[in-house]
Amino acid sequence: MSLIHLFRRCNQRCVFCSYPAEGGEEGGASLKTWLSELAAMPPGLVQISGGEPLLAPAGDLRLLLAAVRRLGRRAELQTNAVAAADMKAGELAALVKALNAADGYFNVNFPADTAGLDYATTRTRGAFGKRLTGVRRLIKTGARVRLTHVISSLNYRRLPGFAAFAVKKLEGVSWVQFSYIKGTGRGADPRFLPRYAAVRPFLGRALLVCEKNGLRCEVDHIPPCFLGGFYRLNVDIVKMEEGLPGPHLAEKARLPECSGCRYLGICPGPRKDYIAVHGKL
Repeated sequence: MSLIHLFRRCNQRCVFCSYPAEGGEEGGASLKTWLSELAAMPPGLVQISGGEPLLAPAGDLRLLLAAVRRLGRRAELQTNAVAAADMKAGELAALVKALNAADGYFNVNFPADTAGLDYATTRTRGAFGKRLTGVRRLIKTGARVRLTHVISSLNYRRLPGFAAFAVKKLEGVSWVQFSYIKGTGRGADPRFLPRYAAVRPFLGRALLVCEKNGLRCEVDHIPPCFLGGFYRLNVDIVKMEEGLPGPHLAEKARLPECSGCRYLGICPGPRKDYIAVHGKL
């Protein structure tokens, strides 16, 4: 798995952003640079991120996806889907076609099930309605869409409500990932990092809603010991079982209290930034 940050430019100011828009320069933000980065990457999934990738020239984005396809790679386009609400139908269809050709999918950051909570999280007025429209347009156009719901202190109590919202209002979504906030970038503010124990009952109810309604889901950055009977939904388990290298090994660490845990062989531990804030599980 490899990651391309196209640029820092974004149309939201999410409190949990691990790669904030402010500060730094655009650097070599051009198709030529992106293609060079792609050519130097190891095999595997290519994650295309920003900032917000849909702010890139549509033609350049399609050419980048075509290069991914020619290399026999798969693509994940990370977006907040706000810009997709206003894209011309032909332009949107061409983008979806290019991503589908690369056996890819849209990974949509969808942080809330209400406009008020969305604004508190993204600090962007009107984003909730645009995002809802954007995702529905993507699905209608034939795209595979994964929702990433970043769990923070602002929204963890609403996890069951979000799961129900995804089932009822976003029919056709391929799957949902509930992903605990990364404590980097703007997300480094300790106020936004709740304890796993506080999140656990709400997340369990959300996962049950998904299970009962046939909505595929998974969990990232929360150790399996906090997932109860849903522990197999932790995305690190397969990587650990297969001995795969990756950021899950660099970003996480086991604690003394992990000793003797039944999940020790399939869990790399909590995130290091979580440990820095809370000190223990």
